[in-house]
Amino acid sequence: MDYFKETKTQISPCIAAKAKFALKLTKNKPTNTKTCSYDYWCKVIETLSSQKKLQNKTTEIAKSKFKSLIKQNMKQLILILSLTLSINAYAQDDKTVTLVVSGQGKTQDEAKQVALRSAIEQAFGTFISSKTEILNDNLVKDEIVSVANGNIQKFEIISEVQIPNGDYATSLKATVSVTKLTSFVESKGVVVEFKGGLFASNVLIQELYEKNETEAIGNIVNVMQEISNKSFDYTINAADPFSNNGTWSIPITVNVIANQNFLNIPTLLHQTLKSICLSAGDLENYLKLNKRVYPITLATNNSNDIYYLRNETSISKIIDFVYSLNNSIVNFFISNGIDKNTIEKYNTGSKYSPDCNCSISNLEINDDNFRIILKNRNDGAWCGICAASLFHNYCGSRHDSKIPNFNYKNVYEDGKSYFIEYGHYKDQNCNIFSREKFKSFYPLKKIMLKNQVLGLVISFASIKTNTSIIQFKFNDNRTIDEIKNITKYEIIKKDQGL
Repeated sequence: MDYFKETKTQISPCIAAKAKFALKLTKNKPTNTKTCSYDYWCKVIETLSSQKKLQNKTTEIAKSKFKSLIKQNMKQLILILSLTLSINAYAQDDKTVTLVVSGQGKTQDEAKQVALRSAIEQAFGTFISSKTEILNDNLVKDEIVSVANGNIQKFEIISEVQIPNGDYATSLKATVSVTKLTSFVESKGVVVEFKGGLFASNVLIQELYEKNETEAIGNIVNVMQEISNKSFDYTINAADPFSNNGTWSIPITVNVIANQNFLNIPTLLHQTLKSICLSAGDLENYLKLNKRVYPITLATNNSNDIYYLRNETSISKIIDFVYSLNNSIVNFFISNGIDKNTIEKYNTGSKYSPDCNCSISNLEINDDNFRIILKNRNDGAWCGICAASLFHNYCGSRHDSKIPNFNYKNVYEDGKSYFIEYGHYKDQNCNIFSREKFKSFYPLKKIMLKNQVLGLVISFASIKTNTSIIQFKFNDNRTIDEIKNITKYEIIKKDQGL
């Protein structure tokens, strides 16, 4: 193996073989099609000449053979790429990929730099088989994400929001020049080896965009989860106690109110889906290749549309986020001057209720104003779909239960499908668009009637701020002595401390 003396980094074996032939250190002409920049070629020639103590004339002659040994191969490579690769380029000089990335930082600029660095790392890792220490080198870490040097060809901000801890979260769409990035890395003495053969680039690009989609969804989900923990306010009311089999019960009502922070959630999800989804052309290509796509139908106060994603994992992350709002909503304690409890403490008992033909507990939840996701009913009966609760799995069947479950994953991991095909039921006089629990989905009526396959369906359209969206009702059972010591009932958010 040959190395650059100054940096101790390995010289590309394929380029070294060509350089040795040019310097007449070997008689065997290499047949590999490896390419490099002229600067890199000259650096290799000078390094080998110095090691072998060759004359300057020999060195200069070898440099001039760049055209015959390297450039010709580059022309051949460009021709093949232009015929076989669906990249945003027609020549080697402007091979680009466009990625959706996110970053967080103390300032907006720091968040933007973190996002741009993510774009560089994803592109680098996809196409180049080289050590990535250069990406974290303190001397070049700021330079490598500079728009001025061409590595980042352009970018546009998708969303920019200040999260509850005071930091900023930025999502952006960045176009990375793989060619410029390659030259930049080579100029720092790093050996560049491209992954796969010439015909692998199509696959690499599809894999890059699929991985980028999952990462982008994961990043925005993390941001939305941080926001959701600060998105709800509460009121509490205690009615007069009544005697109940030797103890006393105090009826308690807790109202959950969505505040202004909550409005950031549908906006961020919509902006990310719009930026990351398959374009019409890409969707057509996926279908021609018989590759599965994953639709998500989303309604917000400002938009209603179907977006097509590349990964089932992306859909799973979004479903998990929606149900995680279960935990964000009950992120509080109930204090009465005697003790401090979570809402789960009052989720006691189990009994049959003829009203719903199902099991209920002491804790009653009215969340009809916060039904934001559709799922298929367990028995596949009338109309087949249900505006799901985030707290229990009751969808109208006697097999269901209205007992709240605050382990939110158990609520949605119940074997039900979230892949909605409303077209199967639209002729069954379902009339869901006049039912109260479906009111959040009224704005999707045209889309649902027109499109048979809706995929995951989420709607934030009916969520209003500063009004009650969920109501918890329960009886706080106490002895007469305890009641005498109760001062008042109040809500204490968990982030305020124990």
